[in-house]
Amino acid sequence: MTFRIIFRNSSALDFAQVLYIDRAFVVVNKPPKFVTQYPRDGQTEAVAELVGQVPSAPNSTKLFPVHRLDKGTTGCLVFARSPDYAQTFSRQLKQRTVNKIYHALVNTSSSPILSAKTVSGNIRIGMSLKDGRPYISQSSSARETWTDWQVLGSSSQTDIALLKLHLHTGMKHQLRVHMSDVMQAPIVGDLQHTSAQASSSTLPPIPNDRLFLHASEISFHRFKRTGKQKRLNLTIRAPLPLDFAELCYRTGIEVPSYLKEGGLFVNGQPMTNVPDLDGFWVYGI
Repeated sequence: MTFRIIFRNSSALDFAQVLYIDRAFVVVNKPPKFVTQYPRDGQTEAVAELVGQVPSAPNSTKLFPVHRLDKGTTGCLVFARSPDYAQTFSRQLKQRTVNKIYHALVNTSSSPILSAKTVSGNIRIGMSLKDGRPYISQSSSARETWTDWQVLGSSSQTDIALLKLHLHTGMKHQLRVHMSDVMQAPIVGDLQHTSAQASSSTLPPIPNDRLFLHASEISFHRFKRTGKQKRLNLTIRAPLPLDFAELCYRTGIEVPSYLKEGGLFVNGQPMTNVPDLDGFWVYGI
């Protein structure tokens, strides 16, 4: 069983970065710097292709993006294997039955909330777009955005903390704006939304184009073809990138083991394959 994902106008993504495949969807651990939107030159072809042989696809198949991640964000990125499956996923997004968990390293040097040792909370606030740029807004036309956050660890050496972020809504740059403008704790590497990065002399050197935001987990519904309990809740977890984990290590933040390994879960139970969906966990095989 050999296969790989090829991104159009990009280099090949080898099999080790594919997380999960079934008859309807492919989930990859997106690397930084890959752009997930369609090209702006009028092309309508899929941005990715599954090449090789897998049980549910003996031939190469185009893949269709069903959601997006910012260029610098890493982690779980879902592709549909047909336009019909893409529409199915889009309906779940609209119904808010897709669950997304992110992890981020944030700069705590100017954050009153995190400086007060608050360990969890939620953000529900209006956001609008102006010339494509998102911002906090109290306008009656603003969209409500909602994020839950939890501190998993903080560094005693520098102004960095590891946060778990539960994304309930999905507006452009929502997490980045919530962290920088509400928490006043910008995501490390996010120079677009804040200048606070440069104000903390305790931060270790960070590559100019590296955003430490990781889409670590995505859950959505799938349906078996037969049986009484047809609906399954499928969860795919993407392991942290090595440079993310290494920055935690260098700054004295302990990374939970589940963030290092990734995994596949069906109705909350760890699995390696899902025969009812022709699905299987790929990462590490």
